[in-house]
Amino acid sequence: MFKMNSNFIKGALFLSLGTLIACGGSEKPAEDTTTEAPKVETPAEPVVEPWVAPAESKDLKSPIASSKESIAKGAKHFATYCVSCHGESAMGDTPAGQAVKAANLVEKMPTQTNGEVFWKLTNGRNAMLKITTYGLTENDGWDLVNYLRDFTSKK
Repeated sequence: MFKMNSNFIKGALFLSLGTLIACGGSEKPAEDTTTEAPKVETPAEPVVEPWVAPAESKDLKSPIASSKESIAKGAKHFATYCVSCHGESAMGDTPAGQAVKAANLVEKMPTQTNGEVFWKLTNGRNAMLKITTYGLTENDGWDLVNYLRDFTSKK
């Protein structure tokens, strides 16, 4: 039979070992380089930026004096156009008001001047349409301001 030379065996083993190394046989397994996507915290509800009237609106003065007549007109406009969202309590606690994030006027009125409130009524934002959309005049807007100031001051 065939007699194997020890040098032949050593060479075969050496070649086999070289093949294993070249093919990755003796290398460590490749590390997993995949990463999980970062977890992003999403707020439960969208963030609503504060609605700030421009500085020049702070000094707007009403041509309509606060009187029983003006307050009564403002109350009528509020009941017709505003109560569905702000509610009879003016706290924004109706289902429609919660859906559109209507302001709690009892909290907001003391922090704003009449001019700022008037500016918001005449400019609108998001679901709160400007009063002219309903055919209300600037004087009607001042009547609303007079009503809101009177109503919320009693809360």
